[in-house]
Amino acid sequence: MNKNQNKINYFMKMNLPLEAFKNSKYIFYKIMITLILIFIILFNNILISFQNEYIKFDKDFNYLNYESNIISDKIKKYSGWMLYNTNQYYFINGIIRKYRPKKCLEIGVARGGSSILILNAIKDIENSFLVSLDLNRKCYIEPQFNTGYRVNQYFPELTKNWHLYTGDMPHKFLQKLDITFDFVFLDTAHITPGEFLNLIEILPFLKENAIIILHDITWHFLREFNTNKIHFTATQMYLMACLHGDKLLIKNNEGIENIGAVYLYKNQQKYYLDYFILLLSYWEYMPSEEQIKELRVFIKKYYNNQMYLAIFEQALKYNKFYINKFKNFTKFK
Repeated sequence: MNKNQNKINYFMKMNLPLEAFKNSKYIFYKIMITLILIFIILFNNILISFQNEYIKFDKDFNYLNYESNIISDKIKKYSGWMLYNTNQYYFINGIIRKYRPKKCLEIGVARGGSSILILNAIKDIENSFLVSLDLNRKCYIEPQFNTGYRVNQYFPELTKNWHLYTGDMPHKFLQKLDITFDFVFLDTAHITPGEFLNLIEILPFLKENAIIILHDITWHFLREFNTNKIHFTATQMYLMACLHGDKLLIKNNEGIENIGAVYLYKNQQKYYLDYFILLLSYWEYMPSEEQIKELRVFIKKYYNNQMYLAIFEQALKYNKFYINKFKNFTKFK
């Protein structure tokens, strides 16, 4: 009796139809093909996920010249302040026009110069809007005006896509808005712990692979820049170095421009510890007790790791001691 006859007899003894044996090899092939297809799909998804995690800027793209014609002389006049120059206008505009973000966030408004530039860049991007946040209700440069006054005064046609919130820390507004942003322009205190805290406040509300533009990454070289002799520390430079993502800078005759962008890697949770460690630097101002209390609650809610809160508490403890001992810090209101 040959082998095939033995198999047929076995199937018959098990009361299985003879067709089951005849079709068994085809079922096997179907199963194998299905498993191969599943493997290909899974591998492709893993590959896409890996590529998205380490997404990069197009470094060969000319951001400075891309659709720069939409920046009018009037926009240049009213969006410029201090170290803004033509390259920085075009850099911000080019990134927005290239990547076309929908949900834009601005931290630090002052007169509203950067608000004007961003609003102009998104004005024809469907469903795109800008949320602007500032701690001060009055413009700290010109306190006779409200924060962001230049937008309403000179560009009222841009305000339909603009939402301005002032008078509190960013996380207070962000928790109420509950929006996931894909673009951020960060330009606030420039003294520690300013932007370090700002980053911790905004991270839970960022889309994976969001773009962050940092202004004043080299401004810390200009000590005693204004009449108040504020000592500007290198918060933006440290963030530019520390943020995990693909980085884009502009070369100039002196080295680099005073602005840079970071295309965040996916899964930023892996890097939270690095960002909290920045808080262990020397602080040049101390948030109010109410702000500290609110930050503590925020960190507990959005950062599910006791280590992060412990670092925050340690930074508070050390800096309160040194501020009280040396009284050598900037009052921040």
